[in-house]
Amino acid sequence: METAQETTEFLKSLAWNLAKPVRSPMLRRPDEYELEYEEVNFPALDNVKLDAWFIPADSNKLVIHNHFSPANRYGFPGHMKNFEASGGFEVNFLPKYKALHDAGYNILTYDIRNHGTSESSPNEICGVGYWEWQDVIGSLRFARSFEKTAGMDISLQSMCMGANSTLRAMENHPEEFEDIKCWILIQPLHGQTCVERSCEAMGIDVEKGLEEFIPINEKLTGLKLEDHDMRPLIKAVNIPTLMLQVRNDMVSRESDIQELYENLPVTDKKIIWIEDTPWRFHGYTYFSDHPEEMIEWYDAHN
Repeated sequence: METAQETTEFLKSLAWNLAKPVRSPMLRRPDEYELEYEEVNFPALDNVKLDAWFIPADSNKLVIHNHFSPANRYGFPGHMKNFEASGGFEVNFLPKYKALHDAGYNILTYDIRNHGTSESSPNEICGVGYWEWQDVIGSLRFARSFEKTAGMDISLQSMCMGANSTLRAMENHPEEFEDIKCWILIQPLHGQTCVERSCEAMGIDVEKGLEEFIPINEKLTGLKLEDHDMRPLIKAVNIPTLMLQVRNDMVSRESDIQELYENLPVTDKKIIWIEDTPWRFHGYTYFSDHPEEMIEWYDAHN
């Protein structure tokens, strides 16, 4: 950054984009892929109303899917003007849903609060998992009570904000996960690393950038950077875990993700590293392009 003012404006923008993500448009729906679906909604633990799709299949197996920020249950229109900052390509979850459906999995995929068509949180602030864990619990309780999914074997797929939300839900309500078959954990976000990497990319001194970012973020959200540290939460995982991560991601560090993987307190675990790209969003397109490893993981645990 050339000036102190430019640095301050960048850090304010970074905090604002994390806390107040723009709702991205829902460009696609399941029927575009010849998938029957039902629009459903359910309350989060604190009664924020969440909108979702239920995509039925002829089986007793269910995958509950959430998303990263600022995406929604369809994906993210990264190929459109004003949304192209993360590589300029679309993230489309529908091919992944199609692959899951054709492999015999029912799907419940929902918009996290402040995203898609779900309600906003009471404070209208995105906590990148800090409050959104209540959405995860809401999705589990809905799946267990909804007449079309009650009694099904449940697996999960959670990414970034959704991954952080699920980790915090596991810590807060471990009993809700006792019968979960397995999950896929895609690119959990470590808050301090995100800020440090963003400063590095913009040529900002990391120590000075953190010093300035922290009060900006705390004033906007009431949260501390430590509130977005996933390392203490990983101990709560008690189900088979497949992790996926872009190795040279511009937002994370390989060492952070490797540490999380090594500290997973389960023996049934695996990690997929995506090579040859710096774009984090390729982690979100991976299973739409390469569903085989996803299906193999779920099949092995259902």
